[in-house]
Amino acid sequence: MALNRTRTAGLAAAVAVLAGGTLATAAVAGTESATMPQATTSAWSAVGTSVPALKPSQVRYVHRYWGNPNTELGVVIWAPEGWKMVKLSTYEAKFTSPNKLWNLRVNGLVSPEKPLKTMVDAKVAALRGTKNIKFISRVNGTTKATNPAFGDMTFHHTTLTYSYQNAAGQTRLVVDRFVAVFGATHTHVEISTGGRPQDKAGLNAITAKATEDYIRLP
Repeated sequence: MALNRTRTAGLAAAVAVLAGGTLATAAVAGTESATMPQATTSAWSAVGTSVPALKPSQVRYVHRYWGNPNTELGVVIWAPEGWKMVKLSTYEAKFTSPNKLWNLRVNGLVSPEKPLKTMVDAKVAALRGTKNIKFISRVNGTTKATNPAFGDMTFHHTTLTYSYQNAAGQTRLVVDRFVAVFGATHTHVEISTGGRPQDKAGLNAITAKATEDYIRLP
């Protein structure tokens, strides 16, 4: 399928950031509440029980981008506005909400590229020893690309949803999606969101939004 490489203003800005070598600044952009309590078990337990469930309607999105300024190869997605971004590796970034309860992690260039089933099977196997792990669902699906840079492409993906108990004794929910962008079989992107069980609707919405507008530059 031919790729439509028409650039929006946001994509042009992303390319400029990559080319200009200012990626480090872009990677740490974001906001964090100055009134958050210290990261003690008791403090976070209080926050976790007092904050209402994350709803899809409360999340606003902005384009975020990161990658390699030397090659101008990069990643662009919709991420929740105001979430702090930390670059984990050249093509992987994590976004954390100001209250520290919710997060989004995106590996925009999975390597080596393996079949979706192989990647998900490996993830399940790696998680089996996790405390109180519970596999909730494993769903295959498709998403129509919404950014004109990817034209009429359709992304194929497998979404693994599971819960586990963290070190503080709290139950955490993870929605982990493996996405095939160029074709229908091999994994090119991993998009993972995390929160509490009651945040499931919001986490699913964030995962879907990050999937539909994923772009790989140039």
